[in-house]
Amino acid sequence: MEKIFDLLMSFVKEDEGKLDLASFPLRNTTASAHLLLKTENVVASGIEVSQIFLEKMGLLSKFHVEDGEYLERTGVIGEIEGNTYKLLVAERTLLNVLSVMFSVATTTRRFAEKLKHAKIAATRKTLPGLGILQKIAVIHGGGDPHRFDLSGCVMIKDNHLKMYGSVERAVQEVKKIIPFTTRIEVEVENLEDALKAVEAGADIVMLDNLSPEEVKDISRRIKDINPNVIVEVSGGITEENVSLYDFETVDVISSSRLTLQEVFVDLSLEIQR
Repeated sequence: MEKIFDLLMSFVKEDEGKLDLASFPLRNTTASAHLLLKTENVVASGIEVSQIFLEKMGLLSKFHVEDGEYLERTGVIGEIEGNTYKLLVAERTLLNVLSVMFSVATTTRRFAEKLKHAKIAATRKTLPGLGILQKIAVIHGGGDPHRFDLSGCVMIKDNHLKMYGSVERAVQEVKKIIPFTTRIEVEVENLEDALKAVEAGADIVMLDNLSPEEVKDISRRIKDINPNVIVEVSGGITEENVSLYDFETVDVISSSRLTLQEVFVDLSLEIQR
């Protein structure tokens, strides 16, 4: 949380510049404000993050919703009070972060609701600087954050395979250096490489940019060889087609749309004095 707070404070400092000239004359006053949600049918996210951020800013807050809660109606979702200058300086960062996190959580929930077998997951395609917050929002929306950084899992992708020369050598080489607790995932685009990855000892096989028919066939073959191998599907997954890949032999479906598809969630802060 300290890293998240430092990130949010950098946003505040960037927004404040040298001084918030409009708010400076109010620096010795206090104010209270309502946090308003102005978009219906969304999933709340960023509440705990906001509470800690506001506390670090020296502001008191009380939220009436929880992370992961589905909100059908608009209205007041929180109250904030404290030094007026700090409140106004923190306003835009607070609203921007909540808007992004609400959006990601809502998108994730929409995807998750279309699946019966597989779990929806994010990818590393995130907004610069906001990746950790977006991944937290994915969790609130009922999805899986995937890896938080490159060290979270060995993911052997197409560019790695070009350099290693083969699936077998890639898996063999990384096995020499990784802890026994770390999983190995191999990204493949055809049946041959998928079976090679299983035989080489991959823990996860990602079927990338394949049709639903290809996924159905290859995932079944993988599970026939080793039912413990996790099958992930990715590439071109949208809210409209995600259910087409939801086979019993698919464990995870990942999509960049969770973190890059905009669902507009409008929030505002209104001073009550």
